[in-house]
Amino acid sequence: MKAWRVGSLSMGVTLLLLGAAIAVSIWNGTDSVNLLLWVAPVVFILLGTELLLYLWLAGTERTVMRYDWMSVFFVSVLGVGAVAMVSLTSTGLLGEFRQSLQITERTAVVKTDAVKVPDTVKKIIVQSFEQVQLDKAEVQDVRLLGQVQYWAVEPMKQPESIISTDTVGSTMYVMIGSFQQKNRGIVSESYHPKLTLVLPQGIEVEERGF
Repeated sequence: MKAWRVGSLSMGVTLLLLGAAIAVSIWNGTDSVNLLLWVAPVVFILLGTELLLYLWLAGTERTVMRYDWMSVFFVSVLGVGAVAMVSLTSTGLLGEFRQSLQITERTAVVKTDAVKVPDTVKKIIVQSFEQVQLDKAEVQDVRLLGQVQYWAVEPMKQPESIISTDTVGSTMYVMIGSFQQKNRGIVSESYHPKLTLVLPQGIEVEERGF
């Protein structure tokens, strides 16, 4: 009479697969998480195969089925963990969690080209959703300077249209845009600009929006 220990074979093969997945990820730089996602279906296939083998052997000879509870518990934990990871992947939460771990604090310098102020301008209206420091100098143009401290996965690209001007009669409108932010489910990118707008002296300035 033979004894069939259900779970021992599954645990052995699962450990081999885990070791192979980790070795491949280290050798080729492949994401080991994607490889480990295959553990769940393989574990269920192995357990089902063991039960089918027992039923087949039980019909040919006297075989006693015993459970290797330690192996079954270990394999079950791995299977449940893999199923949870598959669920997180399908909902997109796993990808967001990965990106949240890659968020880095960075600093960028903001500098725009000078925009000439026509001689007919008597008033400048500055519009911005962010706080902007206004400085005056002996110049005949408008320019935006400053720094941006931000937390993001990739380095920031300064938008081409961060500052826009338009002249209507004797009034010049200066519109200052904002930086693009990606709002994520777990951790969102954050930007803290410290901007200074240099304006010519002798011209009335009106602030709007900040």
